[in-house]
Amino acid sequence: MRLLVLLMATLAFAPARANASPTVHSVCDISQTFTFYMDGRFHRQYLAESGRDARNWGSLSRLDLENVNLLVLSEGDRRLPYTPAAIDHVAAYVADGGALLLMADGADPMPPGQAVAERFGVALTTTAAQKPLRGVGDLAGADIVFRRGRTLEIDERWSPLVVDADDRPVLAAARVGDGHVLVGSRGLFGRKPDASDPINAAWVTPMLVTRAETKAIDPARPHRHTRAEGKREIGPLTLEFHAGTEQFADAVHAVYEEVRPHLVAITGVEPSPGMIKSLLILPTGGGGFSSGRRIAIGAWWGNFPERRYPMVELIAHEAGHSWVLPYAEPLWNEPIATYLGIQVGRRLGHPEADETLARQIARARRHDPDLTTIDPLAKDAPRDLVWGKSYFVFEELERRFGPDALAKYFRTKRVTLGPGRNGYSMDDCVAVWSRAVGEDLYPWFQALGFGVDRARTDLAKR
Repeated sequence: MRLLVLLMATLAFAPARANASPTVHSVCDISQTFTFYMDGRFHRQYLAESGRDARNWGSLSRLDLENVNLLVLSEGDRRLPYTPAAIDHVAAYVADGGALLLMADGADPMPPGQAVAERFGVALTTTAAQKPLRGVGDLAGADIVFRRGRTLEIDERWSPLVVDADDRPVLAAARVGDGHVLVGSRGLFGRKPDASDPINAAWVTPMLVTRAETKAIDPARPHRHTRAEGKREIGPLTLEFHAGTEQFADAVHAVYEEVRPHLVAITGVEPSPGMIKSLLILPTGGGGFSSGRRIAIGAWWGNFPERRYPMVELIAHEAGHSWVLPYAEPLWNEPIATYLGIQVGRRLGHPEADETLARQIARARRHDPDLTTIDPLAKDAPRDLVWGKSYFVFEELERRFGPDALAKYFRTKRVTLGPGRNGYSMDDCVAVWSRAVGEDLYPWFQALGFGVDRARTDLAKR
């Protein structure tokens, strides 16, 4: 049924097809608060067939909006308010014909997005929207999916598009200058990082496209991602930040400098050649990521700097990926990175490290009490089982073969896997572990329920 509704909306509003000239150049801003959802997922969910998207990683006040006709903002994080210069820049863009979508809900205290909304005559509130919601005006009769969120206060310049059971606006639109502004609760839009929940796409897509098309763009001149403009060279590392995140950069870098020598000691090797060249400060407490060459760290992860251990573990985790590449670990690529963080935390005397380890192994035992039955390689293996059993394996290998077992493994992996190898399987991994400790470990892994087989790897035959 969703496909039929989407088809009808498409025929009515006629957004550009992917193989035609794009009519929308959107920018999803992740400079005020980083979310994986805004890092390309929003576009794939609502605008993939209508045009091109870019991300803004740098200061919003410096963003080039000349060839952009849709700007998507979030409510932001209290640690990083929208600056007056940024709000002025956004207002000038709208006045010149651009479309703006602000997805935001009120809270106590109010999020920074309140300042953006107020600039256009809207107020976020802390009043919870009551279901069922219904479309009005342009959206009359539309099917409205809503998770939860807050209502808005609007004046006569604004037209409600979605109202709650008490007729309070939850999404509203206004013509401002030559452009358009849309303000609505976050609960009206998808949020999964894999963009697998395109709720309300049947009407969100044409709502955005028709307003964006008010401002003409040059489809032959693609707009591009804007990177964080601040850079500081610190030895072999480039520290990256923008005007808002600069205040956090030195403290995060100091933790990296503390963590790095411990990672070298634990693994017995330096990072893989060409890796970990830059450290990007993300405006979030929601984690980080690694591309190998660049690690990106949430500036206030785990309530940093008030709490230090979560940041130690996160930086060691993301940096750890630069040690395992170019052949990412099979099965436990994420668990081994966090285990490196736990080991660093232990070496630095953080009691939370042992607590984290014990807690995850205990969770695994809820699924597999003896840790000998469930194959972690199975498609339906529970996440807690995979992580906890991985930790158990690392601990047992260290107990059986000494506290430098991980270092033996990483050194052996470096010299065993040559360039151009096609993949790295769990069968390969056990072969490398066996070489590293000088013992055939296939029977041991199989006794723990791992479906590994030396016959499936060439490394066991060398």
